[in-house]
Amino acid sequence: MISTLLPIASIALKLSSYLLSSNAKAQPEPEPEPVQEERLAPTVQSLFQRLGVNDANSEQNRPAINHFMSELLQTLGQENNGQSLPEAIDAARSQLANGTQSTRLDALQSELDTLKGSLGSSELNLDQLLGAFKQTLPNGKGEGVGKLLNASA
Repeated sequence: MISTLLPIASIALKLSSYLLSSNAKAQPEPEPEPVQEERLAPTVQSLFQRLGVNDANSEQNRPAINHFMSELLQTLGQENNGQSLPEAIDAARSQLANGTQSTRLDALQSELDTLKGSLGSSELNLDQLLGAFKQTLPNGKGEGVGKLLNASA
């Protein structure tokens, strides 16, 4: 009885050793390199410099600013309702002035509070930031904030 099982056991051993050796030869997937945040666009840097953040492009501040700008663009896009970006900014500033801001703008204010903590700047406020952001828009679509807008659209 054992003699009848030996050929099957031999085949099973050969097959398993072949499978194990082929798995061992497979190249392990290379670890992805850490994503290096690229420099902030010059327009974004100057926007935050005008708001009192001199080291906006530092390795520590860059990710926080990129995250906030992404949230800002997303919020303005959601609040847009067919308006142009400058009109959406004006509408958001009007809501802030009247105290009638939407939950999206409340969430954006919370994001700004987080950013202020990261930057160590208590001087930033959402209305000033939106006003300064609107001033950067005429700089064209190929550079700075305009480039961010095209990328997020």
